[in-house]
Amino acid sequence: MNNSGQVTNQQSGSAASDSGRAPDGAEEQDIQQTINGLSSILAQLDQLTKSLKVWSGSTLDLFLLEMKVNVSAVRQILLCTVVFTLLSVLFVFSLCLASGVVAYQLTANVYVAVGVFITSLGLALFALAWWQKRLVGFLGFKNTTEQLQEGWDALATKAQSSHADQADGR
Repeated sequence: MNNSGQVTNQQSGSAASDSGRAPDGAEEQDIQQTINGLSSILAQLDQLTKSLKVWSGSTLDLFLLEMKVNVSAVRQILLCTVVFTLLSVLFVFSLCLASGVVAYQLTANVYVAVGVFITSLGLALFALAWWQKRLVGFLGFKNTTEQLQEGWDALATKAQSSHADQADGR
């Protein structure tokens, strides 16, 4: 729109007549459209702010939940490591003791007793090793990093579309 003619005409009139004159319909529509555009932008900004607060709150809750799971898993891993170490020492000791007893006593009763003892201790070590391996899977912040990546991707997509819209509008 070229309003330079109107501006020139308005400036050439007297000051008294300009102050009493109401804006014409086209100017009033332009002002109303500008106000509506600003109101729309403010509403979108308010909605974005609310969404961002909800998203950041849920991300923080997810982070704290994963932190609790990690702390619990680390405690259990440490306990399993201590027990595993102690049982490993006892297992080696029991194998040495069993081989000595077997060498000394060549009776069937001792074999059965030693075999049951070694087998049960071996099963305990195997169970602890399996449990420790299972607990290691709980370490990490997989869900939090995925949610942060989704938020970053959404923000980048929104920013790209906003820049494209502004470039098309120019």
